Amino acid sequence: MMNDSFIPVRYKDEYFEKLTAFLEECLPQSGRVLELEGRHSFYKDIENCFFEFFVMFDGEDIIGSAAVRRFGENDCELKSMYMLEKYHGKGLGMALAEEVIGCAKKAGFRKMYLDTFSTSTKAIKLYKRLGFEECEPYHQAARYDVFMELALK
Repeated sequence: MMNDSFIPVRYKDEYFEKLTAFLEECLPQSGRVLELEGRHSFYKDIENCFFEFFVMFDGEDIIGSAAVRRFGENDCELKSMYMLEKYHGKGLGMALAEEVIGCAKKAGFRKMYLDTFSTSTKAIKLYKRLGFEECEPYHQAARYDVFMELALK
Protein backbone atom coordinates (compact mmCIF):
# COMPACT_ATOMS: atom_id res chain seq x y z
CA MET A 1 0.00 0.00 0.00
CA MET A 2 1.32 3.42 -0.91
CA ASN A 3 2.24 5.81 1.89
CA ASP A 4 0.94 9.36 1.37
CA SER A 5 4.45 10.76 1.87
CA PHE A 6 5.70 9.05 -1.31
CA ILE A 7 4.45 11.63 -3.79
CA PRO A 8 6.18 12.26 -7.14
CA VAL A 9 7.55 15.81 -7.34
CA ARG A 10 9.07 17.76 -10.21
CA TYR A 11 12.84 17.83 -10.15
CA LYS A 12 14.60 21.02 -9.06
CA ASP A 13 18.30 21.78 -9.52
CA GLU A 14 18.67 21.90 -5.73
CA TYR A 15 18.05 18.11 -5.73
CA PHE A 16 21.17 17.37 -7.82
CA GLU A 17 23.35 16.03 -4.98
CA LYS A 18 20.49 13.85 -3.71
CA LEU A 19 19.79 12.62 -7.23
CA THR A 20 23.45 11.74 -7.72
CA ALA A 21 23.52 9.82 -4.42
CA PHE A 22 20.32 8.00 -5.45
CA LEU A 23 21.68 7.05 -8.89
CA GLU A 24 25.00 5.90 -7.40
CA GLU A 25 23.02 3.51 -5.19
CA CYS A 26 20.27 2.53 -7.61
CA LEU A 27 22.08 1.92 -10.91
CA PRO A 28 24.38 -0.82 -9.54
CA GLN A 29 21.25 -2.67 -8.36
CA SER A 30 20.54 -3.32 -12.04
CA GLY A 31 24.15 -3.91 -13.08
CA ARG A 32 24.89 -0.35 -14.21
CA VAL A 33 27.38 2.30 -13.11
CA LEU A 34 26.70 6.04 -12.98
CA GLU A 35 28.99 7.87 -15.42
CA LEU A 36 28.28 11.60 -14.94
CA GLU A 37 31.27 12.54 -17.09
CA GLY A 38 30.29 10.03 -19.78
CA ARG A 39 27.04 8.56 -21.00
CA HIS A 40 25.04 9.93 -18.04
CA SER A 41 26.22 13.54 -18.42
CA PHE A 42 22.62 14.56 -19.25
CA TYR A 43 21.85 14.37 -15.51
CA LYS A 44 23.94 17.53 -15.13
CA ASP A 45 21.52 19.37 -17.46
CA ILE A 46 18.11 17.88 -16.69
CA GLU A 47 16.20 21.06 -17.55
CA ASN A 48 17.45 21.02 -21.15
CA CYS A 49 17.63 17.26 -21.67
CA PHE A 50 14.15 16.26 -20.49
CA PHE A 51 10.64 17.54 -21.09
CA GLU A 52 9.80 16.69 -17.47
CA PHE A 53 11.67 14.90 -14.68
CA PHE A 54 10.11 13.58 -11.47
CA VAL A 55 11.63 12.22 -8.30
CA MET A 56 10.08 10.51 -5.29
CA PHE A 57 11.33 11.06 -1.75
CA ASP A 58 11.28 9.07 1.46
CA GLY A 59 11.99 11.79 3.98
CA GLU A 60 15.05 13.65 2.68
CA ASP A 61 16.25 10.91 0.34
CA ILE A 62 15.31 10.31 -3.29
CA ILE A 63 14.07 6.75 -3.72
CA GLY A 64 12.78 6.87 -7.31
CA SER A 65 12.91 8.80 -10.57
CA ALA A 66 11.12 8.91 -13.90
CA ALA A 67 11.26 11.31 -16.81
CA VAL A 68 9.68 12.28 -20.10
CA ARG A 69 11.98 13.08 -23.00
CA ARG A 70 10.64 14.46 -26.26
CA PHE A 71 11.09 12.02 -29.14
CA GLY A 72 10.26 13.52 -32.50
CA GLU A 73 7.48 16.04 -32.91
CA ASN A 74 4.52 14.23 -31.31
CA ASP A 75 6.05 11.41 -29.30
CA CYS A 76 8.08 10.98 -26.15
CA GLU A 77 10.14 8.45 -24.22
CA LEU A 78 9.89 7.22 -20.66
CA LYS A 79 13.43 7.63 -19.33
CA SER A 80 15.31 7.23 -16.05
CA MET A 81 12.60 5.04 -14.51
CA TYR A 82 14.36 3.83 -11.38
CA MET A 83 13.29 2.77 -7.89
CA LEU A 84 15.54 1.55 -5.08
CA GLU A 85 15.06 -2.21 -4.67
CA LYS A 86 13.88 -2.00 -1.07
CA TYR A 87 10.86 0.01 -2.30
CA HIS A 88 9.84 -2.49 -5.01
CA GLY A 89 6.44 -4.14 -4.66
CA LYS A 90 4.81 -1.26 -2.78
CA GLY A 91 3.02 0.43 -5.71
CA LEU A 92 5.48 3.33 -5.73
CA GLY A 93 6.89 2.62 -9.19
CA MET A 94 3.33 2.45 -10.53
CA ALA A 95 2.49 5.81 -8.92
CA LEU A 96 5.64 7.40 -10.32
CA ALA A 97 5.04 6.00 -13.82
CA GLU A 98 1.38 7.08 -13.78
CA GLU A 99 2.46 10.62 -12.87
CA VAL A 100 4.88 10.75 -15.79
CA ILE A 101 2.38 9.22 -18.24
CA GLY A 102 -0.27 11.71 -17.09
CA CYS A 103 2.17 14.55 -17.68
CA ALA A 104 2.89 13.29 -21.20
CA LYS A 105 -0.82 12.94 -21.99
CA LYS A 106 -1.54 16.44 -20.70
CA ALA A 107 1.27 17.80 -22.88
CA GLY A 108 -0.42 16.26 -25.94
CA PHE A 109 2.12 13.59 -26.84
CA ARG A 110 0.71 10.86 -29.10
CA LYS A 111 2.88 7.89 -28.04
CA MET A 112 5.36 7.08 -25.32
CA TYR A 113 8.25 4.73 -26.01
CA LEU A 114 10.79 3.07 -23.74
CA ASP A 115 13.81 0.83 -24.00
CA THR A 116 15.05 -1.62 -21.39
CA PHE A 117 16.85 -4.90 -20.84
CA SER A 118 15.13 -8.28 -21.09
CA THR A 119 16.68 -9.04 -17.70
CA SER A 120 14.61 -6.21 -16.14
CA THR A 121 11.67 -8.56 -15.64
CA LYS A 122 10.02 -6.60 -12.79
CA ALA A 123 10.16 -3.39 -14.81
CA ILE A 124 8.72 -5.08 -17.91
CA LYS A 125 5.87 -6.49 -15.83
CA LEU A 126 5.14 -2.98 -14.52
CA TYR A 127 5.25 -1.50 -18.03
CA LYS A 128 2.80 -4.12 -19.29
CA ARG A 129 0.42 -3.36 -16.40
CA LEU A 130 0.59 0.30 -17.46
CA GLY A 131 -0.48 -0.70 -20.99
CA PHE A 132 2.89 -0.71 -22.78
CA GLU A 133 3.30 -3.28 -25.55
CA GLU A 134 6.48 -4.58 -27.12
CA CYS A 135 7.36 -2.97 -30.45
CA GLU A 136 10.14 -2.93 -33.02
CA PRO A 137 13.31 -1.04 -32.04
CA TYR A 138 12.67 2.66 -32.54
CA HIS A 139 16.36 3.62 -32.39
CA GLN A 140 19.78 1.99 -32.68
CA ALA A 141 20.67 0.73 -29.22
CA ALA A 142 23.42 -1.80 -28.72
CA ARG A 143 22.68 -1.93 -24.99
CA TYR A 144 18.91 -2.47 -24.94
CA ASP A 145 17.01 -5.47 -26.25
CA VAL A 146 13.38 -4.69 -25.33
CA PHE A 147 11.43 -1.80 -26.85
CA MET A 148 7.90 -0.87 -25.86
CA GLU A 149 5.26 1.72 -26.74
CA LEU A 150 2.10 3.12 -25.20
CA ALA A 151 -0.62 5.00 -27.08
CA LEU A 152 -1.38 8.20 -25.17
CA LYS A 153 -4.30 9.38 -27.32
